[in-house]
Amino acid sequence: MEVTKKRKNERSLIPLVIIIGLVCAPLIFILGIVVGIEIQVSSVLTADSLSSWVSAVATVAIAVLTFILAKETWYLREAQIEQVNNLRKENIRPNVSVALKHSNLSFNLMMVDVSNLGKGIARNVSFKFIDKNGNEIAKGNNIIVDAFLELHVFSNGMHSLGIRQKVDSFLFSFFDLKEDDFLTHFFTIEVSYSDVEGNIYTNELTIDFAEFKGITEIGGGDPLHKMAGDLEKLRKVIEQMTTSSKKLNVNTYTAKDRDIQTQAIKKRHAEFLQKNTK
Repeated sequence: MEVTKKRKNERSLIPLVIIIGLVCAPLIFILGIVVGIEIQVSSVLTADSLSSWVSAVATVAIAVLTFILAKETWYLREAQIEQVNNLRKENIRPNVSVALKHSNLSFNLMMVDVSNLGKGIARNVSFKFIDKNGNEIAKGNNIIVDAFLELHVFSNGMHSLGIRQKVDSFLFSFFDLKEDDFLTHFFTIEVSYSDVEGNIYTNELTIDFAEFKGITEIGGGDPLHKMAGDLEKLRKVIEQMTTSSKKLNVNTYTAKDRDIQTQAIKKRHAEFLQKNTK
């Protein structure tokens, strides 16, 4: 990158040096003629011949500068065209990413998320699993990779993935892994895809299960999910109460019952006072 930038800077200085040289050359030439006349080294030049030489040199300088200006204008036009093409390419460029995350249901359940974060549709999406040595991992050689390849998306790819579209799926549970050293797994997922014009792009996701060492969960899951479960249980109870054919035994408490209870309390209070006053 630094070498490329240095070369670009050198190229940008070349036209400036050429222009300065071409502008200074006629001036130096005219200055030499004037000095030669003064010191009478060269033959005597008439005023007409001197003006002719000056006009000729000026004409040549103007022609050269016009050529350089036309050349720079052409370079500027090419740069503008390239910039427009890059902007158009960026507006249709997809960006397919793969994410491995925990499920909201439980910390031990792992989910995989394939999403298109770019501005264009991704076509011919394919996935490769690469080990530390740069070799492709085949099915049956890695228990984690096998869990990925069980999904059709990763084993056979995707024809297209729309803008802001994503695919979520359950991948595996840590309790289902029979290996004791699953935290030593390390591999890279290479994602290849193209835009609507056929330009090919690649993304990489490095998965290192050693990063999960020491990570714990507090609270036992997502509170919103627990709340949703409790509401579902309450809905079932209410539904059974309203749709059941059995009669409900309901005890009601009316104003008449309240008057009777009040009179009984007053009667007991009067008996208590009568008993204590004797």
